[in-house]
Amino acid sequence: MNEIASPFGDSTWVIADTHFFHANIGEYCSRPDGWQELIIENWNRFIQPDDTVFHLGDLVLGKKEDTEALLPLLNGKLYLMRGNHDRRGVAFYQSLGITLVKDPYSMDHASGLHLVFSHRPIVPLPPGMFNLHGHIHNNPTPKLGPCYVNLSIEVRGYRPWRLEEILAPIL
Repeated sequence: MNEIASPFGDSTWVIADTHFFHANIGEYCSRPDGWQELIIENWNRFIQPDDTVFHLGDLVLGKKEDTEALLPLLNGKLYLMRGNHDRRGVAFYQSLGITLVKDPYSMDHASGLHLVFSHRPIVPLPPGMFNLHGHIHNNPTPKLGPCYVNLSIEVRGYRPWRLEEILAPIL
């Protein structure tokens, strides 16, 4: 796993599996009517223009033009860990001001926790690590354990979460 200096601080928000423009995700995951507008509204209600947004994958599943029209609507500096549906080339994401982050991304948090961010849960998880992930949505899965946090949007109120909010229950 890559150990790199963290560009993230107090204004860091984490979100996963937005799947903007994915026609079938609403049915697959029982999303409410108007889910896409709900996510955009919540995104901009919580995230300020200068905040950092760390997206754990599956940002958009749609046409290039849809992605190009969407990004200016979203607040924050976007860091994207590409998920299995983020299939555009590096140059496309960079042209939209998105910074790509390798999967997995590892960092030591000020609390002493060793955090590993990934699109899919890392199983098995090496000892001493805490995995923040997406990918599994609200699908029934075997219990992963106390060192995993599912950040898929369906189980997180269709909104981004400040990193400190996510970690508070375990600190």
